[in-house]
Amino acid sequence: MSEYQKYQLEWMISHGFSLQDLMEELTKLQYDDPEDSDMISTPVSELFNEWETDIGFDSEIWACENEWNEYERTT
Repeated sequence: MSEYQKYQLEWMISHGFSLQDLMEELTKLQYDDPEDSDMISTPVSELFNEWETDIGFDSEIWACENEWNEYERTT
């Protein structure tokens, strides 16, 4: 596990989100449009990338890796 991945998990915990919350968010994205069979069959890794980029937890999400790296270098 990378330091950035650890940061993501710590961010979730400090903001009151669990792994179960994350899984529910991905499932919601996957089945948001039941008519979209492509989305239903989308691999979880792709769902995660789309969710992370476009949705997050009610539009709240951790810093992207580049921003996090910049912050880490300055602290």
